[in-house]
Amino acid sequence: MSTEQRIIEEGKKLIEVYGFRKFKMDELAQNLRISKKTIYLHFKNKDELISSICDSIIAADLEEMKTIIDQKEDYVEKLRAVFFLYNIRMLRKKYLNELKRFFPEDWEKFRAFSENRRDYVRQIYREGVEKGVFIAKCPTMPSTPSPIDEKQTVELLIFILTSVINQAFETEMTDYEFDVNTMLIYSFEMLIKMFIVE
Repeated sequence: MSTEQRIIEEGKKLIEVYGFRKFKMDELAQNLRISKKTIYLHFKNKDELISSICDSIIAADLEEMKTIIDQKEDYVEKLRAVFFLYNIRMLRKKYLNELKRFFPEDWEKFRAFSENRRDYVRQIYREGVEKGVFIAKCPTMPSTPSPIDEKQTVELLIFILTSVINQAFETEMTDYEFDVNTMLIYSFEMLIKMFIVE
């Protein structure tokens, strides 16, 4: 592991304990048995390190999601993998709120990351429809102003998925006893029933 990667990984551990603002570069250097000067050779300041840590969390999450999607045969399981946030679970609710308040550019990376899952949903859903797992078209609802056609069915799923993930990030989760992933798992299990062929 490179020195830069070691710094990032140790930084993640300190963030888990102290949050984004309270962890100290002195402690980071001490834990790694390197000088602060060495840290600053790789990251010009703490904010840049935090930004790199956020990038690392997102990259690891995406990689894990892709691995699970590739390994699973079941299309419901593949979609479940898109719903779950693997490495973001290290971020406690209060730290997500801290990130949102004090590091808005890095917060936006997480929001963009949730929206970038759309292409995976489209691909998995399309293949699942071909295999007879997912419905090709939403049933007609008599009271709606316009029906949802076949192309729009997966877009409805994506809209709901994106809304749920965004709401998880946007909501002050300190108001709730459950964490982000618990909410996402329950949401998925309730939501997916509407899109599975009976």
